[in-house]
Amino acid sequence: MLLCVGLPMAGLGGSLSSCSDFLEVEPQNIVTLDQFWNEESDVTSSIAGCYSGMQRYDILSRMMIWGEFRSDNVLNRGDITKDINLQRVLEEDIVANNGYADWAHFYNVINRCNLILKYAPGVHEIDPSYNQGELNAHIAEATALRSLCYFYLIRTFRDVPYTDEAYINDAQEMMLPQTDFYTILHNLINSLEEVKDLAVVYYPTSSTQGEYYQTGRITRSAIYAMLCEMYLWDQQYDKCIEYADKIVEFQKQYILEYTGEETDYSDYYGYPLYSAKIYQGSSYYGKAFNRIFVRNNSLETIFELSYVKDDENMLNNEPVGLFYGGTDHTGYVQPSEYIQSQVQSSSSTLFLKNKYDGRRYENFLFNSGGEVQGINKYVVNYNSSLELPAPTTSNFYSGVGYWGSPYSVYTKDNNIVSENKSNWIIYRLTDIMLLKAEALAWSLEAPEGTLNEADEAKRTTIFQLCNATYKRSLYEDTYKDTLKYDDYKSKSALLDLVYDERQRELMFEGKRYYDLVRRSMFEGNTDYLRSKCSQKSTELSSNIDNFLQRMEAIFWPVLLDETKANPNLIQNPAFGSGESSSIEKS
Repeated sequence: MLLCVGLPMAGLGGSLSSCSDFLEVEPQNIVTLDQFWNEESDVTSSIAGCYSGMQRYDILSRMMIWGEFRSDNVLNRGDITKDINLQRVLEEDIVANNGYADWAHFYNVINRCNLILKYAPGVHEIDPSYNQGELNAHIAEATALRSLCYFYLIRTFRDVPYTDEAYINDAQEMMLPQTDFYTILHNLINSLEEVKDLAVVYYPTSSTQGEYYQTGRITRSAIYAMLCEMYLWDQQYDKCIEYADKIVEFQKQYILEYTGEETDYSDYYGYPLYSAKIYQGSSYYGKAFNRIFVRNNSLETIFELSYVKDDENMLNNEPVGLFYGGTDHTGYVQPSEYIQSQVQSSSSTLFLKNKYDGRRYENFLFNSGGEVQGINKYVVNYNSSLELPAPTTSNFYSGVGYWGSPYSVYTKDNNIVSENKSNWIIYRLTDIMLLKAEALAWSLEAPEGTLNEADEAKRTTIFQLCNATYKRSLYEDTYKDTLKYDDYKSKSALLDLVYDERQRELMFEGKRYYDLVRRSMFEGNTDYLRSKCSQKSTELSSNIDNFLQRMEAIFWPVLLDETKANPNLIQNPAFGSGESSSIEKS
């Protein structure tokens, strides 16, 4: 999260201190009430502490592991002797004492948010410079960050302890039982609905740093994105679609206000997406990829955890550097056997036999023989002294050239693990577009192969949403019609299209496993999830398939130390003793 020096927050009356100060100042002795919560700066430093907490290794590593590493996208790179817990996750050999089942760091941020919600109104009463608009924005911000933490927890563990009360002393009851998934989900939706109109619409903009404001901190659009996804998980498809549409219109307006340019985006059915390429000679350079993942804080981004690239004193993105690698480290994980085969095969079913899909190259590191050797999506790092528009190899970190052999990939990598400044994107526009497509697909009412008139209209929109993200990723317009409308005539075919496009578009972004869990919950079985996860490794296929037969097994165990400390917690029966309980289709 990055803020600029001295610029007022749009729609608010106050101002903010320097970019670095915001993240560096964390509240100390936060519960010492006689020394804290007396002025506006106490609230803003507490908000900063929430963002800083989410940027740290303990939380971001779990966002990656929980959302990605049990999926068919990744596999361990040999024996990870330095992190056996991670190796066991990647091999689907999780037990209740695995350290990555520790949820304490999320609850730390949740309690920070609860403290802000408890005490910020009192600060407004005693600090005349802290106006109502600022208070409202902080309430929305803290509510959203708390909701995001809980959303990660329930998608990972299903049922977890839930409270919106702030813990301020040891005398309070802390041994809470678990609250069920849907009760928490409904609470999150209701709390976000209450505050969405209080959130900042636009943070201050400038010619050089305005984009960091808009994407690195909670905005109204970020809350819309959270509601869009939460309503999908709750199977309220119309509400999911409503918020997706709000975000698309918001992004168009933001681009107009930020750039002063208005366009119909006709190449992508009206959706405001970057084009994939800049072409020079025989080479294609990934414009969209560079803008979203190399420079970061793009106009397509809705919310991301920002790591300040030009400040050595700020936090580094340790999990991305450690897990995905850098110039001094190959990373603990690599693309799975399945993904590697799909990238390198001339008859790829995931990439639809299309060698011009830029994502087939941008996401991966290749050796001199054209074989996949690692993950590239977050390895490259933008150098602000270089300008992107000029299409020359010296100015681009990633590109794909076609001559003789199928491809050649240019990379310029100045990113070592100890200095990784890659941002971590929570929500971006194509994610929201594909959530809408999924909601439409699930809402189809007609039986297989007999779509009615209303369903046909939905089918058209689903195809356009998927084809928009697919077409924009192509480096060669000749292949823009690779997706064929007539290939998707049933509900199951349309769902598979959406899930495949989400996999192509959002690979390694901490989304894939949650997508598979959601489908299992909606279908009431693990068939689809098992068919995908078991193909990550030939050696592990049988064990993964057998273990994931039970619905409970798709979620995580409660950390053993937590069950010992809190007798009110019930262990997931797939990982511990006790009677089995089924998780029914909602």
